[in-house]
Amino acid sequence: MTAIEAKGLSKTYISGHFWNRKRTTALRGIDLKIKEKQVFGLLGLNGAGKTTFIKTLVGLVFPTTGRVYILGKEAGHVQTRKSIAYLPEMPYFPRYLTPEEILLFYTKLYEIPENERREKVFFALKEVGLYEKRTVQLKEFSKGMLQRVGIAQLLLNDAKVFFLDEPTYGLDPLSTKQMRDIILSLKKAGKTIFLNTHQMGEVKQICDRIGILNNGQLIIETDVKNIKGSLESYFVKKVQADGK
Repeated sequence: MTAIEAKGLSKTYISGHFWNRKRTTALRGIDLKIKEKQVFGLLGLNGAGKTTFIKTLVGLVFPTTGRVYILGKEAGHVQTRKSIAYLPEMPYFPRYLTPEEILLFYTKLYEIPENERREKVFFALKEVGLYEKRTVQLKEFSKGMLQRVGIAQLLLNDAKVFFLDEPTYGLDPLSTKQMRDIILSLKKAGKTIFLNTHQMGEVKQICDRIGILNNGQLIIETDVKNIKGSLESYFVKKVQADGK
């Protein structure tokens, strides 16, 4: 079954005053299909449209033209949102709360039965290695630890499709490895993962397929196993060829 599908997806932003409007096209006619239980890595230069793309897929941004389907239902549909999980590049949590408190709050949003909430919170915290820190205020946490709180939040609802926007951005090597292990654990559990990242090394270790976005267009999509040699060299070659 297809987990994620984009059909003719385009997005144009309009800014400025009525008499001096400016149009910026972030996405241009993207077609993409991602099968269930795959890890798909989206690569692209800064400003290529990657974050707009991922926000459109999860239903936070409406496309100008085209359609998005998640597990056969349109993005933004209530049933669709119950089956997905999204981690933005810089997740924000009230710093005066503890991991246990913020995750208990999310269990209420997910409408998890009250008698199951604490058990699910403790399970998620153990999975990301924060159980011993569950009562420490988030203001004491590093960026890597906050990212792990974000991942723990994703684990609460047993989502089928995960969207991760630069999950290792700004992390130290140890936190990066921990994040990679979490993603590989989700992959082993049969989840579908859409990964937006600049980390070429991570992509080659984690992903089944990749796509390269350049100037709002998906210029290549292929299996990682088809790429010989350095992924970085492959990426640079494709982007430079597209710019000619």
